[in-house]
Amino acid sequence: MTSKNTKILMYEVLVRPSLTYASKTWTLSKTNERRLSLFERKVLRCISGAKLGKKDKNCELYEALNEPNIVNYIKVNRLAWAGHLMHMNNDRFLKKYSTPNRTEYIIYEGINIPLK
Repeated sequence: MTSKNTKILMYEVLVRPSLTYASKTWTLSKTNERRLSLFERKVLRCISGAKLGKKDKNCELYEALNEPNIVNYIKVNRLAWAGHLMHMNNDRFLKKYSTPNRTEYIIYEGINIPLK
């Protein structure tokens, strides 16, 4: 029998990183955010041993996890990635092709529109 703390640790170390692999580059829609949160709550309910008929409050589930929920976890990772891009040298391939020159383009709804 595995303890609750061990199960939470396994979720944090194995499941969450596998689920959020390459999430730094994802575009999250509200539907995807809802699905990810739903999956995480199902896993946490399974870990806590909650019965199907009895619904615990979501805040009680997240209290067991001393980290932000999965959507906030992804957003923090994306901000960290943006910070890495900002501090890269301008001649690096990744920075050149992931951040357009702001004087030549306007980004409108994810589309680069040339000013010329």
